[in-house]
Amino acid sequence: MKNILCYGDSNTWGYDYTTYDPALGSGRRMAFDERWPGRVQLALGSEYRIIEDALNARTNLQDDPYFPHRHGLHSLEVALDAQAPLDLVIIQMGVNELKHMFNLTAGMIAFGAEKLVAAAQQSYYGYPVPKVLFIAPAPVRKDIADMIFGFSYGPLAYEKSMQLGALYREIAQQYGCGFLDCAALDFEINSLDGLHYSKQDHAKLAEAVTQKIREMLG
Repeated sequence: MKNILCYGDSNTWGYDYTTYDPALGSGRRMAFDERWPGRVQLALGSEYRIIEDALNARTNLQDDPYFPHRHGLHSLEVALDAQAPLDLVIIQMGVNELKHMFNLTAGMIAFGAEKLVAAAQQSYYGYPVPKVLFIAPAPVRKDIADMIFGFSYGPLAYEKSMQLGALYREIAQQYGCGFLDCAALDFEINSLDGLHYSKQDHAKLAEAVTQKIREMLG
């Protein structure tokens, strides 16, 4: 059996914007067979085990005072230890760094994501180093600043998000990782919050990830 860790934020967790409740300020989670890690599990079958480790508002390296315990590097190191041995680690991170309170350039966001890739390429308990599939998140909507979470993201988020694909590709090449760019998958990205994937988007990503896993793990 191949063990695969899917590590990410709300777009790996399966945040369902269609269930957004203004009173709660949040939405609920898509079903297992709707979010992309679950779809990948169903497509690959019992010879593969998908391990989901995803968290809303998770960041690469930043401590968010409004959403504590979301430091991505710290959590990843725990997950890698806890879930060893792993054959593949899939990382899709970086959207939450677009929040204007962090004041990060696209290059700094990518550098933080690079730290996750480097951490994943370590051996635990003498097991082989897992392979890594590095996924560049889809760009947010151009008018995200005018949407329900616009107060967090501000007017520069779109431009920064558009730069992440090329930066992540360079990191994947440098570290010998598999790579996918969600920008190439033609996601619709909803018009309520401008950053979360639809169920159709999850289906597109699941298909691309499934194909990539088969290429990487044979």
